[in-house]
Amino acid sequence: MAGKFYGIGLGPGDPGLVTLKAADALRSVKAIYSVASRQSDRSISGRILDALPGITAERTELEFTMSKDFGERLARIDEHAALILAGIRRGEDAAFVTIGDPMTYSTCSYLLRALRHMEPELEYEIIPGVNSWSALAAATATALVEDREVLRIIPTAVPPEPEKLAAMLQEHGTSVLLKCYRTREELVRLLAQGGYRVTYGANLGLDDEFVSGDPEEIAARPEEYLSMLLCRR
Repeated sequence: MAGKFYGIGLGPGDPGLVTLKAADALRSVKAIYSVASRQSDRSISGRILDALPGITAERTELEFTMSKDFGERLARIDEHAALILAGIRRGEDAAFVTIGDPMTYSTCSYLLRALRHMEPELEYEIIPGVNSWSALAAATATALVEDREVLRIIPTAVPPEPEKLAAMLQEHGTSVLLKCYRTREELVRLLAQGGYRVTYGANLGLDDEFVSGDPEEIAARPEEYLSMLLCRR
């Protein structure tokens, strides 16, 4: 009998934000897979797992490519899916864990698609995780949206053109600009010109968490991969 695949969200970084359902699943599986950390001196997923009692699964970090060749990226995902599927076909339950939520800007969605293509009868379960922008809103006691306001989540590792950014932000509500580690200074400048109130958050739930709405403090920060800007008029 084949095993089961779990896609599990670990939340933004604080082990206390891992759901009970996620923790129970992690204690039940034979193997846990995660993305190899971009920072060699720390694995956020690994630290969260270390803090959860009773986990005995074998852990494997998988290296994914960020190549501009999308076919190359998909080929690497297929390689990892085949590795995971081999264990599942031996009857072993396996989990792929990711910080945040597994179905929101996550490698997990690509991996699940590959697994289901290779094994149409795959038994799987997705366990959601707390999103980083929810953690930033909580840390600053900021209501993300109220009444009929609109919440926009905008990836900004590559900066939108100023006109396109202005068009996306024109509705009343809150915009979250994700992965702004390379574009932060330009975005802060454009948002200030547009009269937006900006809050910057980085490494939420970790020991080096930083939250500020002060432009000078934000400008003094180094490039931080786990970062975002929350803005409202």
